[in-house]
Amino acid sequence: MELIDRGAEPSMDVQRQDARKAFQVMVSGGVAVLPLSVSYAIFAHTASGVERIYALKQRPQTKPNGVIGNRDIFREVFDVTQRDHDLVDCITRDHNLPLSVIAPFNPHHDWLRTVEYGALRRSTKAATMDLLINAGPLHNELARMSLECAKPLMGSSANLSSSGSKFRLEDVQEPLRQGCDFVLGYGTSPHANTHQMGSTIIELPSWKVMRWGGCFEEQALLVKQHFGVELPERPASGPWTLV
Repeated sequence: MELIDRGAEPSMDVQRQDARKAFQVMVSGGVAVLPLSVSYAIFAHTASGVERIYALKQRPQTKPNGVIGNRDIFREVFDVTQRDHDLVDCITRDHNLPLSVIAPFNPHHDWLRTVEYGALRRSTKAATMDLLINAGPLHNELARMSLECAKPLMGSSANLSSSGSKFRLEDVQEPLRQGCDFVLGYGTSPHANTHQMGSTIIELPSWKVMRWGGCFEEQALLVKQHFGVELPERPASGPWTLV
């Protein structure tokens, strides 16, 4: 396992360097722990790498992974309405917040030409995919490389399943870290929150909230202001995720 702990978010040049390193590890079959803005995350590209993620997290086989993305991938690969594009642009571009969307996608798009069936099977459900958009500069550089090289990157939060998102590298459980090939630390995640939740997830085209993430209240206010839609409030108790 190679560990690089920078202690805090470095310059963009260093993040590009780190992204290239992590990308190479993942496309070569490895598994990486990454410091995203929403939480620490664990990602891979190959089917064997994705299966290692499930084993390391002790993740139920029925729960699909998320996929690193950006607005270009969303625009090119996903089958959604203009209103859905406007929602994603408002939250991720105009207000620079992260967002995950679950939506129908085109399985024949060139971006997916190299993906192994086992990896894709673990990252889709009922012809939909969960795409994470704008989760920090490192994430955005990985998304750019992913589209440019047609190498989707699939994964989840870097934690034992159901133990809550981790916002500091030292809080990621040691067995999970030790089981990875590359571990990268940037200090505390910018969107750390007391709910211990990562990104908000919205299903498209229904706009149903599938997970009340760390930035949900700010996102819900934007949706109400710009689209006149009131999203359901975060439950006072009980699960904050439906996925």
